[in-house]
Amino acid sequence: MSQASENIPLQNTDEDLIDIKGILAKIISNWILFLISVVFCLALAVLYVKYASREWHVSSKILVEDEKNGGSSAISGDLNSDISSVFNVKSSADNEVQILKSRSLMTNVVKLMNLNIRTFNKSNLKAIEIYQDAPFTVSIQYKADTLLQRNYTIKIIDKNRFEISNSDDDVNLKGSFGQPVKLRQYNITLQKTNLFAPRGIYGISIESVDAAIDEFSQVFSATLSDKQSTTIDLSFSYPQPDKGEAILNALMKQYLLSNLQNKVEIADSTMAFINKEIDIVFNGLNGTEKQFEQYKEENNIADIVEQSKALITNSSDYNDKLSQENIQLSVVDNLEKILNNPNNKQIIPSGLVINNADPSFGQSIDSYNQLVLERDKASLSYTDSNPVIQNYNSQLATSRVNLLRTLNAYRNSLLVAKNQLDKQNGTFNGQLKEMPSKQRVYLDFQRQQQLKQELYLFLLQKREETAISKTSTISSSRIIDYAKSDFSPFKPKGSLIYLVGLLVGLIIPGAYLAIKELLNIRINTKADIEKLTSISIIGEISHNKDGNSLIVTNNSRSVISEQFRSLRTNLQYALNSSKSNVLLFTSSMSGEGKSFLSLNLGSALALTDKKVIFMELDLRKPKLSENMGLDNSDGFTNYIVSDSMDFKRIIKPTWFSKNCFIISSGPIPPNPSELLINGKLEQLINELKKEYDFIIMDCAPIGLVTDALLLERFADVTFYVVRQNYTYKSQLNIANDIKNNKKVKNLYLLVNDIKAQGGGYSSYGQGYGYGYGYGEYNNNNDKQDIFYKKWVKRS
Repeated sequence: MSQASENIPLQNTDEDLIDIKGILAKIISNWILFLISVVFCLALAVLYVKYASREWHVSSKILVEDEKNGGSSAISGDLNSDISSVFNVKSSADNEVQILKSRSLMTNVVKLMNLNIRTFNKSNLKAIEIYQDAPFTVSIQYKADTLLQRNYTIKIIDKNRFEISNSDDDVNLKGSFGQPVKLRQYNITLQKTNLFAPRGIYGISIESVDAAIDEFSQVFSATLSDKQSTTIDLSFSYPQPDKGEAILNALMKQYLLSNLQNKVEIADSTMAFINKEIDIVFNGLNGTEKQFEQYKEENNIADIVEQSKALITNSSDYNDKLSQENIQLSVVDNLEKILNNPNNKQIIPSGLVINNADPSFGQSIDSYNQLVLERDKASLSYTDSNPVIQNYNSQLATSRVNLLRTLNAYRNSLLVAKNQLDKQNGTFNGQLKEMPSKQRVYLDFQRQQQLKQELYLFLLQKREETAISKTSTISSSRIIDYAKSDFSPFKPKGSLIYLVGLLVGLIIPGAYLAIKELLNIRINTKADIEKLTSISIIGEISHNKDGNSLIVTNNSRSVISEQFRSLRTNLQYALNSSKSNVLLFTSSMSGEGKSFLSLNLGSALALTDKKVIFMELDLRKPKLSENMGLDNSDGFTNYIVSDSMDFKRIIKPTWFSKNCFIISSGPIPPNPSELLINGKLEQLINELKKEYDFIIMDCAPIGLVTDALLLERFADVTFYVVRQNYTYKSQLNIANDIKNNKKVKNLYLLVNDIKAQGGGYSSYGQGYGYGYGYGEYNNNNDKQDIFYKKWVKRS
């Protein structure tokens, strides 16, 4: 056992490994399938490229003026900056991109060009849309808002008539050019063009405007050229390049018109706002001026500045006069003191003479001073009592009285004048105190008047500028490149479609084989066994096309016979050749070839001059005796149930080898399992070991009954037979369970009925062995071979 285990390698159970050789073998073995699939898919690709609808890429470019950096229009200058500051108008390339992609703009284009109506030329195998070279135009009078997409075939009968048909609405009508044809959803009118020809078959496709808008919006793109610029790249794809260019040009024109109309609307709105503000400001200015006028009338103000200056000057003058009056009164008081003192013989100073006094008063003072001088001079010669001195004193006294009388009158006049000056000065001071408040109100009125006047003049100026700019307004965007289609269509891409066709041609058969393999629940390849179990495979037997049960004979040189000889060689490493060995054959279910394998392995062992005896222990469905052409009426069951039968009576020779013998099963018993645990079986095997080198037991399938497990204790090697495309993969779990639970010792797999086909059962990808196999000798209906008839004939 240990020697066999060392020489027979364990099977690989790593399910994660990919069998590249096996996959390549599958592909190579099914190369015709791959070739047919590739040729078919490439042919479909060629037809698709030839007849598929082509599409051209149409592109253009628009420049958006940056209004913040100045524009070319008048309104984009100072006025635009002023108005935008009022309305907070924002314009940028990002916003313009969104406008270009707006549904409203596309709606205008679709309605303008009637893009929901298309005309096709159906004269060839492929319908081609026509645009400028269409022989007629189509106009529609709609009956409902919601339209179902319809395709109509137009067949021109002659120069005046045509036939219109549609299978969806069961329409088949004749109409005249220029006359409406009444249909369910609309009335349709065809008008001839200059390119009209009285022949041909054409198609018309009519859909709703909303559907056309969605369709064209999906193939239209607007993006900024880069983040640093304000240029916008427009792209559009369409099956008809001329019409695609026309659509994109129309969209750009509609965008420029919309942009211009927006500026005109802004100008109109600005004009209306300015006019409204002018009326408001004018009414406010008029009211302020009236209030200002009334205020000046009420306060006697002509020019408050000059009047203030004059008032200050007058007040100052009156203060000066009042000061002079006070001085004069002071002088009068001093003179009065001097004159009132009789002892005062001094001269009155001439500087005390009041300038604005009566001139006679000055003369009186001069006369008085002259008398004082003359008296003083006389006093030098005369005494005080002298009449001369007395005369002078009398004159001085009289003069002093007159002066006092004059001073008193003058004082009264000064007091009257002073009172008048005080009163007048008080008036001026009161007016000066009121002046700041009046001046503040005056300045408020003046400021309001000036502010409203400046605003009024500003609005008048802006109204004129807006009126001028409205007539000279241009769009803030301009077209740099008009729409131009590529030279060749971008769709369909021939090279890509051919590549896809090639790949699909390879994928389809590959997927078919993969699905077939995935759905295969039976063992098909050696890899299936290696993935499902680690039990060693001791031999592999090919499919037999001849249908003979006995393959290994003295003169046989077939591949199958050589495989049995190889199995015999491998068996030497699993057995102890110094003693008799018991070989047990079992499987998962009936029909996997246990009898065939045991028969030919026994024959191969007999060719080495070993004595071999077959024990047909499949008591439920015996096949071995029948395959050998022997009678099965007397055998193992007779011996077991008999108390006195000699075992040698049930041993039968075989015709194909003098070294091979068989113990048939005998009649089918009602209790096979009970017979196999009878003690006489062990006695029988012990007796057989004394005379035979190999005892080969063909027992019932272990997946159905437990007979094999009852016989396992006698076996030195157990062969678990697996048949290609017959044994279920799940049934290998039975063998794994037997091994893992150590129910059987020296368990090996023996693979049977291997088909000679590329990618079939083999780890090398080219079938098994030499390319020959062995025929299917049995099936689910237990069909028997013809060995017995051939043996009888030779006998």
